Amino acid sequence: MHLYSIGNFFCKMVIFYAFFKEAFLSCLFLLYTLCKHLWGNFSENLNEVYKKAEVRCDLMERRFIMMKQTFMKLNLSCRLFLIIIVLFLIPYLSLFSWAYRKAEIIIRTKAQSLEKENLSQTRNDIENLCLNIAKASDYLISLDHYGVLYRESEQKGYAYLKCWQYVDEQIQNANNALLNSSADISVLSKDRLLYSTLSYQKFRYQDFFREQVVSTTYFSNAHKSYRNFENDQTFISYIRELPSFCSQSYYLVISIPANNFSKLLGTAAGTMELTDSAGNTICGVRSPQNNESFREETSISLSGWKLEDTISTDFLYRDIYQLRLFTFAVSLVLLMACLLVTFSAIYAQLRPLLKLKEQMELVMSGNLNAEVATTNSRDEISSLSRTFNNMVNEISHLINEIQVTQKRESELRFEMLLAQINPHFLFNTLNSIKWMSVVSGTDHITTTITSLGRLLEISMNKVNDVLPLGEELENIRSYIQIQQVRYPGRFDVFYHIDDSLLDCRTLKLILQPLVENSILHNIEHRDYLSIDISGKLSEDLIILCVKDNGTGMTKEQMEQILKPKTHAEKGYVFSGLGVCNVEERIRLAYGPDYGLEYNSDGYSYTEVTITFPRHQKSDPLLQKEAKQ
Repeated sequence: MHLYSIGNFFCKMVIFYAFFKEAFLSCLFLLYTLCKHLWGNFSENLNEVYKKAEVRCDLMERRFIMMKQTFMKLNLSCRLFLIIIVLFLIPYLSLFSWAYRKAEIIIRTKAQSLEKENLSQTRNDIENLCLNIAKASDYLISLDHYGVLYRESEQKGYAYLKCWQYVDEQIQNANNALLNSSADISVLSKDRLLYSTLSYQKFRYQDFFREQVVSTTYFSNAHKSYRNFENDQTFISYIRELPSFCSQSYYLVISIPANNFSKLLGTAAGTMELTDSAGNTICGVRSPQNNESFREETSISLSGWKLEDTISTDFLYRDIYQLRLFTFAVSLVLLMACLLVTFSAIYAQLRPLLKLKEQMELVMSGNLNAEVATTNSRDEISSLSRTFNNMVNEISHLINEIQVTQKRESELRFEMLLAQINPHFLFNTLNSIKWMSVVSGTDHITTTITSLGRLLEISMNKVNDVLPLGEELENIRSYIQIQQVRYPGRFDVFYHIDDSLLDCRTLKLILQPLVENSILHNIEHRDYLSIDISGKLSEDLIILCVKDNGTGMTKEQMEQILKPKTHAEKGYVFSGLGVCNVEERIRLAYGPDYGLEYNSDGYSYTEVTITFPRHQKSDPLLQKEAKQ
């Protein structure tokens, strides 16, 4: 019922589509007509639009018809399964896509919010560090002992050492309190190092002054280390000019390793990079510029630096990728399980219909004993099964009646055929006897007449239609003797019959028409004709074969020779039995599965095989013979 409903739904959709199409095209035509009267030149463009719309509608209609035809070519189970898959799959994919997109938006929004907070916190930490550097510089600049150090630096006496010790103590205290003892602090001029936390041998102060000291800049750009024992570490220097205490300008230099800033960078999700005013990287990682990332940046107010945060989409969606993979795997398993259960349910419902189909195919192959098991159910399939059984029974009854009628007609026709004698054959035989009586002796004449008499006796015998195979072979030998008189030295017959077959019962005169055909159709075309008659027992089947080395037969001739013929078409020979009559007698006696089979290459041989079952005591033919 659901299938019918779906079919009706599709039909209604097709009708609705056709109605909508016609309505749409009608509206376009009306609009085209109106515009044609109002705007003459505009009508041509509108006509093109109308034609394109019509072509597109026709194309969609043809595609729909093709899809419908392809769908209807499928069997019922496949159509039901496809419908269920579509009904399941489309909502599932839509829901999965919507849920994934929603989760993607939520995760991206939350990640961006967290990164903004992290970026803001990192900026505050860096500004606090810069502020501490500025505070330390303010304190150190306020010391008034630099002039004493300058004046006493030549003597390096007690006053110098005491002043140097005081300055060193104050600088170390400021370094420990505000800068975590990580800064290199120096007081230097262009050509003189007044004070430094590094020794004179470890600090290239002249190179530093020449390359980094700029009077207008507090915070320098990122630079390499001026320590003699290392060159690869990056530093940020805070440089301030000291109050004048001599003729030269002296500067306070606070150098901070970039690692101190790296420790302050956030590690929530993305990668951060701190750059100076010139764009040089102070610390952090520079991410490639592409569209697959989310970027946020802010400025450090005290130093003029820029802090940039980059979130890779791979990192951003890592969790959702895992969730998507897990959800998809679980959903796929559930979907396959659901489809498997659905298919099993469909198959269970359609199994009686498949059984009915199998029994119908058996009936088509000729088995009228086929029957479908029925139940007391009142569904359509059970009703169809009962109707099928009744139909098969009725057909079987009618066929039995027809077979009885046809068999009786065939028996009458055969009796009529047995009463006929071919005058031409008898005339030729008598001429042969006359020729022998004139030319030779009486021995040949006696043999020929004896053979002819035996054949006439068998042909005219209307009582027994079944005889031992040995007697049938004797009849063949009698017929061969007569034909060898007519065609002396022109052919020979060879026998390869199992001795176990000689007592087996067979229909009479089933070999003679085949041998006769071999002689009459090939004797004039061969200098020497060889005919081989063989027989064997295969399980419960008797297989007789007549093979000659004649001109062969075409496929059409082999098909035509076994077709039933009218009286005018039959070329009756001695017995009046044609090949088609032998085929018909075997099928009537043993059934449609037995009979004659021709095989030939078309030019060098012809082979005829007779197949029929071995007689049992319960065979109707033997019982009929016993009664007679």
